[in-house]
Amino acid sequence: MENESSVRDILNETGKYTSLTSGRSMWPLLHHQKDNIIVTRPEGRLKRLDIALYENGGKYILHRVIEVHDDHYIIIGDNCIKKEYVTDDMICGVLAGFYKNGKHYIDCRNGRLQKLYARFWTSLYPVRPAILFSERVAGKIKRMFKGKA
Repeated sequence: MENESSVRDILNETGKYTSLTSGRSMWPLLHHQKDNIIVTRPEGRLKRLDIALYENGGKYILHRVIEVHDDHYIIIGDNCIKKEYVTDDMICGVLAGFYKNGKHYIDCRNGRLQKLYARFWTSLYPVRPAILFSERVAGKIKRMFKGKA
C-alpha cells in the first residue's frame, strides 16, 4: 500500500493543491465533480469572504469565511446554514481560483465578479434557509414531473 500525502502535506511542500470538487456545500459557486479548484497556502490570516480549506475530524472542507476574530473564524458553506468555528491551526489553504466545468478560469483573489458574488451571497445569509428550502422543493417537483413524462 502506497503512502499517500495529505492535502496539508502537499500544500506545505509545493504551496499549491488542485482537485476536482466533491460535495454540494459550496453550490451555487462550485458544482460537485465538475469544477477543478486551485488552493494555495495562506499568506497570513484569512480575510472575510476568503474561501478556506480546513481540516476537521480528518476531513477537508472548503467553506467561506464570514467573520474574522482574533482567535478564530466563523465559516459557512454557500449551500449551508450552519456556522462553523475554525481556528488558524485547522486552516490548510485558501481557494485561489477554479476552472468552471474544466474550461473557464475564475480568479477568487482578484476577480471583480467573484467578489461581487461573494458579497451578494453572504448578504443573503438571513434568508438563506428559505432560499435553500424553496430550491429543494422545486427540485422535488421537477423530479416528480420528470418521472411521469
